[in-house]
Amino acid sequence: MKWYAGQNLPVTHARPTFSETWFHRNYGLTFGEKYCFDPVFRTEQDREALRLLYDRFRHVGIGEKDPRPRPHLEVCGHRFMSALFGCEIVYQDDQAPSNRHLPITCEADIAAIPRPDLKTNRWTQEFRKQGATLLGRYGSTDATINHGGPINVASSVLGTDSLLYLLEAAEVMGGFLALIADMCIESYNVLTVAFDPELSARRDMFIGNCPVMMLSPRTYREVVLPADLRFRKQVQKFSLHHCGPMDRYLEDYKRLEPIEFIEVGWGSNIAAVRRAFPTATLDLMINVYDACSMSASRMRDVTADMVREGSPKDRIRDVWMADIGPDVPDRVVVDFVEAVNAVFR
Repeated sequence: MKWYAGQNLPVTHARPTFSETWFHRNYGLTFGEKYCFDPVFRTEQDREALRLLYDRFRHVGIGEKDPRPRPHLEVCGHRFMSALFGCEIVYQDDQAPSNRHLPITCEADIAAIPRPDLKTNRWTQEFRKQGATLLGRYGSTDATINHGGPINVASSVLGTDSLLYLLEAAEVMGGFLALIADMCIESYNVLTVAFDPELSARRDMFIGNCPVMMLSPRTYREVVLPADLRFRKQVQKFSLHHCGPMDRYLEDYKRLEPIEFIEVGWGSNIAAVRRAFPTATLDLMINVYDACSMSASRMRDVTADMVREGSPKDRIRDVWMADIGPDVPDRVVVDFVEAVNAVFR
């Protein structure tokens, strides 16, 4: 499933997003190879998923009774960049695609990773094939690639050893991160614009910095930030995603300004984020498993505090609870949406 910031507006600022396991366990939807390689099946199943959410949660404004097609080109989920670099993609019916990292044993192996050729790479060929199918069937498609960003891709391609190489082979890792940044831009120019030409003028892109919270600010600043800046300088409209607390990285992130949109990780000092980025639109994240331990009144207090710290309200797009699994009671979802609604009422 592909989820969009602001997709439930204007009905609600709440954005609960449900995992593939949730849909598979509850409704038998499948997200394996057929989902990834048959773009019409993918589009129609995504429509059905929104109908199912409407049937279950329409009383709080989630889902759609008659969803329009939203064709997209996530041909291997969020692992497209890893696939470009040669990683094997792994499919399961109840999971989003994952990948096996490259068999790297030393820093010389990292330095030898070749630059993907977007003319011949099998994944770019698949992207173009599916894009043509979707344009022929629906007349348009969302060709945005979830690039992840330099450190996300490096962690996916190299595995957990990537964190060690940041310390032990900083120069080589810096070069690899720069290559990833360049490939993100090149794939946007060559693939995204070809199927969604209206995006060409503004180059609207984001960096996802999920592993950064596992790094010291110094390691981020010295090894990763140069690649993030390399990426940023080539983007007209830039957004940032950070998992977990981001307070320690705010001064370094300010070097990426202007930032249009920030997904603020759970546990962050939201007031500090707002002070650092007074004009950015914020998406405030709440951890689903922490939410499961909250009463309805506690949920209202927590979301009210989050929104107050991130104010003004007109610069908050969503409060986001991601990856809701089948073990999460519907009560938690309803309490969350109603809590957010109470804040924005």
